[in-house]
Amino acid sequence: MTENAAAKGRRYLIEGRLLVTHVDGYVIRARCRGSDTIYHLGYEWNRWHCDCPARGTCAHLHALQLVTITRKAMRAAA
Repeated sequence: MTENAAAKGRRYLIEGRLLVTHVDGYVIRARCRGSDTIYHLGYEWNRWHCDCPARGTCAHLHALQLVTITRKAMRAAA
């Protein structure tokens, strides 16, 4: 059975592969060790980004989204 991106993201988080390197206002930056490479990812200008080759929300972004909340999400929850 193949792991989907969300399950792989949870595993990356549990295995300690994610490092949040910067949080400031509307900017989040992190690094995540994938299968063979360290990827740079984050949240800026109201969008999530990762430099891995995957399309859509990759496992690295799933891991980051599990430990962060954006101001946009905070406003929606209020």
